[in-house]
Amino acid sequence: MARTVQVKGETQRSEDYLEAIYRLVQENGYATTLDIAERLEVGAPSVSSMVKHLANGGYLSYEPYRGMKLTEKGEKVAKSVVSRHEILMEFLTMIGVDSATAYIDAEGIEHHLHPQTTRALERLTAALNKDQHLLKHLREYMKRE
Repeated sequence: MARTVQVKGETQRSEDYLEAIYRLVQENGYATTLDIAERLEVGAPSVSSMVKHLANGGYLSYEPYRGMKLTEKGEKVAKSVVSRHEILMEFLTMIGVDSATAYIDAEGIEHHLHPQTTRALERLTAALNKDQHLLKHLREYMKRE
C-alpha cells in the first residue's frame, strides 16, 4: 500500500514540479529546466526559481548547467504524488470517466486528498479489481442516467 506524503509547508506547485522531475527522469534518465518548462507549460525563469527553492528545501540537488537530481526526500514526495494520481485515475476510469477527463480531474484532485481518503480509494479499487462481477455491475449502474 502506498504512503501519502506531502511537501510540508509547500504548495501544490512544488508537488507538480517534483512530480514532473520524477517522471522526466523515469522517461529520459534526466530532467532539464527546458524539459520541465515544456512539461508544466511555464517559462524557464519560473522553473529556475522553483528549482532553486526546492534545492534550498532539500528536495533536489541542482548545479546550474549540469542538471538536477531528486534527493531521497524529494523522491519520496514525488512518488507519493504519482501514486495518488494513479489511484485517482484508476478509480475514475473504473466508474466510467474517460481517460482524458480522468487525467485532468486527477491532476486537480491529487493535491487535496487526505491520506485516509487516498488509502480508502486504493483499497476500493483493489477490491473492485478482485471482484470483476461487482465491477461489471458498478459500471452498468454508472451508465444509467
